[in-house]
Amino acid sequence: MIRKPLRFFLLTTAALLLLLVMAGLMLYQATRHVPEFYQQALEVSPQQQATAGDELERQVLELHNEIQDEGRWQAVFNEDQINGWLASDLTEKFADSLPNGVSAPRVAIGPEAVRLACQYQDHRIETVVSLTLSLAVNRQSNEVAITVQQVRAGLLPLPLKDLLDEVAAVARRAELDLRWAQSAGAPVALLRVPAEIPSLEVDGFQLDEIALGEGEIRLIGQTAGQR
Repeated sequence: MIRKPLRFFLLTTAALLLLLVMAGLMLYQATRHVPEFYQQALEVSPQQQATAGDELERQVLELHNEIQDEGRWQAVFNEDQINGWLASDLTEKFADSLPNGVSAPRVAIGPEAVRLACQYQDHRIETVVSLTLSLAVNRQSNEVAITVQQVRAGLLPLPLKDLLDEVAAVARRAELDLRWAQSAGAPVALLRVPAEIPSLEVDGFQLDEIALGEGEIRLIGQTAGQR
């Protein structure tokens, strides 16, 4: 017959193990959560993605031509075009641009913020990482301020240090002028827009505004002229 102290110890141990197993299952389920916007973006057919990606490239080419003329310019890109390009062209044309373990990025654009999600996998975990970002332009410094409001793996919040270090490394490889600051405790990436674009022989390039709408992003700026 098991003595009472031993029985109590065994029951307590079994209860703790059960709680740990349940907690582990809950954490696993939380990491497997997929945001609805991301699931919907992945369900778009390859043909639709390719068509939307081509539309984005045509609009980028039009913007490329427009900013070479002196005066104001603007361009509007919608999330279908961006997601189409991410799906059909990113890995083909810029295979080294994504960090290790990251694949299938997609975006959702709303009036207040941009949501970005991607699949992430390494030897420890397979999950969907999502970020919520807000955008603003500082006209005086010609910088885009990208505030990281939230980062999650499934439903679980993630520590930001590794992510910020990875973004900084990608920016260095791409030769982008990026630095980190903070606003109300949130990390802010400050990306400087060059006023001179040698490849286009453009001087006085300025980004005045990034306007977010339902499903679209509008860029507004001006060019002083060509060299």
